[in-house]
Amino acid sequence: MSPSEKSFSAPVVYGLPLLAAAYAVEYIPLIAYKLAKDGGLFALRDKKAITDRVITLAIPQSYILAAAKENEQSSTPSDEGQLPSLQVQQRTSTLHLSFWDYHLAYLEKRTTPSAVAQKVVELLDQHERYNWMRSFDRKAILNQAEESTQRYQQGKPKSQLDGVFIPVKEEMDVAGLETKGGTGFINDGNPAKKNCHLVQRLQDAGAIIVGHTVMDELGWDTFSVNPSTGMPCNPYETNSSCGGSSGGCGGVVAANLFPISIGCDGGGSVRIPSAFCGLYGLKTTTGRVSSAATGSIDSTVAVNGPLAATADDMTLAYAIMSGPDPNDPQTTLQPRVSLKDYGLTQTLDGLTIGIMPRWNNRTHEPAMLHQLDVFAKHFESLGATLVEIDIPDLELAKTAHLITICAESYNFVSQYPSQHTSFSPYTRLMSAVTRYLNGSDYSRSQQVRSRIMDQLKHIFEDKKVDLILTPATGMQTPVIPKKAHKYGLSNATWTTTTMEFTTLANFSGIPAVSIPSGFHNGKPLGIQLMAKWYNEALLCRMAKVCESTPGIERKRPAVWTNPLA
Repeated sequence: MSPSEKSFSAPVVYGLPLLAAAYAVEYIPLIAYKLAKDGGLFALRDKKAITDRVITLAIPQSYILAAAKENEQSSTPSDEGQLPSLQVQQRTSTLHLSFWDYHLAYLEKRTTPSAVAQKVVELLDQHERYNWMRSFDRKAILNQAEESTQRYQQGKPKSQLDGVFIPVKEEMDVAGLETKGGTGFINDGNPAKKNCHLVQRLQDAGAIIVGHTVMDELGWDTFSVNPSTGMPCNPYETNSSCGGSSGGCGGVVAANLFPISIGCDGGGSVRIPSAFCGLYGLKTTTGRVSSAATGSIDSTVAVNGPLAATADDMTLAYAIMSGPDPNDPQTTLQPRVSLKDYGLTQTLDGLTIGIMPRWNNRTHEPAMLHQLDVFAKHFESLGATLVEIDIPDLELAKTAHLITICAESYNFVSQYPSQHTSFSPYTRLMSAVTRYLNGSDYSRSQQVRSRIMDQLKHIFEDKKVDLILTPATGMQTPVIPKKAHKYGLSNATWTTTTMEFTTLANFSGIPAVSIPSGFHNGKPLGIQLMAKWYNEALLCRMAKVCESTPGIERKRPAVWTNPLA
């Protein structure tokens, strides 16, 4: 059995017993050490043959050099010029409101951003019990809307996102709001003085930044069962999870309250909520979107990206929020943001899509494999070629990602030694277990990162594979026991199953997209496509292609709103 298959095998604990377990692992080292060992955190210690170079920047040097050459030859820097836009003829009809609905309603003077803002504030109050939003400033929302209204009245909207309402995950600085990262105490009474870079880019495009959504505490799980905030309820089945850690981001978009939200993805935290909530979710390439003033909890694996109602919403938000930021040096290495061939959806001639059956079969839900086959046949009908691939050290990479994200999260938690009991029981349990990681564990994990990046380069460049197709998650959204809401939940099997297909992209730095793929037992399903570094344009195009896949339906959830009604 591989290390990944054994990762974090531990009893399911929730409610008051979880609090007791947290104290036990904090004060009885033998228990914490055994949990760490049984969970696979020490699995690389006996891998003496790992001699690859240590690397923490998940971008191959050849891609950095190519980007530098491209930017040098370009007459227009990648962060200057006209804001990105989409063509209206590309618009796809959908149940959910998209940015098109808002933008066209304003242009045609059927309503104004100010009028919609009043409705949005009312809906936020009416739906507070669903725990999607952590914080928002009514006055700030209304003020932004008034400014947008004036621009439309003057016939000068800043972009197609002008007047579109967008919330962001609670680890991104929004001026005037406390960036708590899902905790009950960090930055308490210390609101951000200015927006982080990506929020400012959206606001500069006219978007109305609503506030912060609910998340797992510090992003350290995949179900957003957060005792400090309450669990975000899935609009399709309210006793089920929205996913995580960007759970609130998924809930507000699925319920049609907003067409776009911005999450952060360190192990699937944009794609998992997208799959659980029937949405589009883009995990961007490492260094494509600025991470400055966004928490830096698990800095070498986490990136920011949009969750969206439609492919158009996801694509436009991505294009606007991406680009260089002097305060995040790795973003200055990227090539120009492109939406090349986005409208080319009638043919996939020349594209090669890789599948790895033994990996895809690891899903716990057979319906996912059926839907995967539906999409594969659709891609073939449009001219794509499907080939089998192999990623030799896939399981090793999943183990190394686990060690990396846990070590980096523990490093963040360790900044608050006098306040450790203020963290949730789950965070305390995880911290007590991961404190036994050492420098060798982390360094060896980065050697594995180097190896897996080389293996993916071989697939994309030597084998000429353009995309890798998998399920988005290893299971559907589960029902969360009511007793878990007060103190939290620890279910290692659920967590590792949910992350089965997502962590490779985080660890290697490649971009990935989660795409709605229908329903099973009334709950959404999702597929995932991964591409080579910086090729978000192809993933956005494929998301658009998938909107017309025969037999794949979108459904209105049980909890539904309409800010334009």
